[in-house]
Amino acid sequence: MFLTASDRRRITLVGLLTLVVVPVVIFFTRGEPQAEVATVAAAGLAVEPEASTTSEPPAPVFLSGVAAIAPTGTAVIAHPSADNVGINGLATFSSFDGAPETVCNSPVAPYGATLVVKNLDNGRSIACSNVMMPSTPANVSIVLHSRLFVELSDLVNAPIPVSIDW
Repeated sequence: MFLTASDRRRITLVGLLTLVVVPVVIFFTRGEPQAEVATVAAAGLAVEPEASTTSEPPAPVFLSGVAAIAPTGTAVIAHPSADNVGINGLATFSSFDGAPETVCNSPVAPYGATLVVKNLDNGRSIACSNVMMPSTPANVSIVLHSRLFVELSDLVNAPIPVSIDW
């Protein structure tokens, strides 16, 4: 990329201005701490130095903090409940546009979980993997792949009442 003549002049002007301004600012501050210079300029008053500048800084918290409670050698262990988590609702079907035949979509269940779907009318059940789908029809709890739905009921019976466990 080549610079135009006006761009070269602007860069030269900014460089020269910087070379002049920086020494002038340093000369007029005369090595004073920047906080005092800013305070004097802003308020127009002289700032007195702090009374004690020889005090020790506080010790770090991790060295002088509250002593931790000694461990007892036991830990709380969480056990899953014996009851499966699940819901009852209506199921319908979709072709899922070429997805594997073992997929289903239930927005209320965790994605990636294996769901067990039981038809409440005839007692048949199937298992499927919960995947994300752009949208689910209203009043439907789960959308099954059409091949899985046929194992539960005929396609003409959709939607059917089901129990979903994961």
